[in-house]
Amino acid sequence: MEKINIKVATGSVLNGISEIKKVATDYPSTWNDFPTAIYRTVNNPHFVDGSGEELQTKWSITIELYSKNSLATIVNNVIEQFGDIGFTGTQRDANTADLKRVIIELSAIVDNKTKYVFSK
Repeated sequence: MEKINIKVATGSVLNGISEIKKVATDYPSTWNDFPTAIYRTVNNPHFVDGSGEELQTKWSITIELYSKNSLATIVNNVIEQFGDIGFTGTQRDANTADLKRVIIELSAIVDNKTKYVFSK
């Protein structure tokens, strides 16, 4: 059984939100495209069976959104999109320099066998 890769799914979801102009896993060398989404994922085994197979994985996603204008609509859209696949989370403002910045933290447990996603 293969572990579900939520990092790939995260990129797909963010790229599917038309308001976001740039999606990346690293900070850009030049800040020209806004709104920008920078994301990271972390996973840990949640349930491993007796033979060592990871049946469930706990995933955490951190998304930083940057813009020169309000991010409220985009933040709501991101949280809704991830909520539709079973992730829950929080958001917080973290404005920096001349940019608006919102940090979204999401988490869920993914069953690698059934492919179900559920909140912890």
